[in-house]
Amino acid sequence: MIPSDHMLNAHGTVHGAIIFSLADYVFAAASNSYGKIAVGVSNNINFLSAGKRGETLTARAEEIKKNHKLAWYKIDVLNERELIATMEAMVYRKNQYFVDQVE
Repeated sequence: MIPSDHMLNAHGTVHGAIIFSLADYVFAAASNSYGKIAVGVSNNINFLSAGKRGETLTARAEEIKKNHKLAWYKIDVLNERELIATMEAMVYRKNQYFVDQVE
């Protein structure tokens, strides 16, 4: 994502809600990647550095652990130089699939 002027806060840096939204989007993609419905239960985000207008922000998710009901993820948001934020998040994994299962 490349933040534009309307994504900045009063200090001229990327608003925390924008960074959170990027992390949350990647969290949703990762946790639902099995085709099984996963819904967020909790998350915690830490903002480590300021993002700036025009720089590319990238988010990546790592699955830490999953079982049949829960899964835990670590999501990092980075710019070209450094770690901007890190999120820890958990999902509840429902029994329903939203894609057809191949047997």
